[in-house]
Amino acid sequence: MTTAPKPALKRAVMVASAFALAAGAIQLGTAPAYAVAGPTTKFECRDVQTPGNLFPGDEVACTLNVSTIGNDSFTNVVAEVTIPSGTVYQSGGTRQGADKVVFNLGEVTKANAGSATLTVMVNGQTPANTAISSQAVVKGFAPNGAFDTTAASNTLTTTTAGTGQAAKMTAKQDRASVNTFGRAETPITDLVDAPAGVSPKIVQVTSAEPKKGYAGFSIIDNGLKIAWTALCTATAQEKTESFTVKIAANGQAPVEAKITVLLGDNVANQGLVPPANCAQKP
Repeated sequence: MTTAPKPALKRAVMVASAFALAAGAIQLGTAPAYAVAGPTTKFECRDVQTPGNLFPGDEVACTLNVSTIGNDSFTNVVAEVTIPSGTVYQSGGTRQGADKVVFNLGEVTKANAGSATLTVMVNGQTPANTAISSQAVVKGFAPNGAFDTTAASNTLTTTTAGTGQAAKMTAKQDRASVNTFGRAETPITDLVDAPAGVSPKIVQVTSAEPKKGYAGFSIIDNGLKIAWTALCTATAQEKTESFTVKIAANGQAPVEAKITVLLGDNVANQGLVPPANCAQKP
């Protein structure tokens, strides 16, 4: 036979339970948030071609430096860097989606800083007064747990070529990749922005690194394209050779664009007899 608790005892139990719940709630609510400190980051974008005047077609290099002055060791450090809007990706990191590249920086210590550079080109159609900037998220592991740090770059502002003057052609920088058949083509639109009504033509191509001799070229389509041909086989690692392209048009001062031709591993010359391995001339 059970006996119902006396009213006074029942009230005491209820009060004690309520007090315990309230104390628990206070303890949970006031628990401090804990964040793991990461390494120091510095992120800067600069205009490679015309510092102080960011024209359409200019190359921009965004460099992230990750370092520490303490004795902590940060491991598995990865940087996720956004491609600035109004630009076209050129090089650096591993492309991930439409607007991000990833850099694996490994271990960062006092004696071993990490660095990552994203290179982009300002889109030829980008209007003046467009803000160009990037953001980096740096992740990894500190001795006391995982860290996640965000770094914002400085902001560059575009201007229009020929501001206050007659509109003029603007040279650009580009990259061409010779495929497994040993051939690639570059249209003139990848090398110059021209005002409306101006018809530019490629008139001369010169190797900026003549001792390499990795790629051959010919001007085709009445000066509107360059055809590239592999002259050697890049077996050990990727090989590149840079060229200067002179472009002219009636009523315009000639401009010189730069293009870097990339030869991948085991590239063969249009499927014919493979040429010799790439080797720089003495």
